[in-house]
Amino acid sequence: SAQKHLEYLSWIGKYEAEELVFVDESSVNCRTTYHGCAWSIRGTKVQCKAFFVHGQW
Repeated sequence: SAQKHLEYLSWIGKYEAEELVFVDESSVNCRTTYHGCAWSIRGTKVQCKAFFVHGQW
């Protein structure tokens, strides 16, 4: 609704852009231990170690 939109803008406007984090979970696959996305410090590569036995779901 328009009222909820205005409330959100008022609330989110209290934060600086540097304080906001946006998470995209669209690549999550619950059948594996591996996710196509990960966190890392800016300028560094993501390292991920996972153990998965195919067919053991």
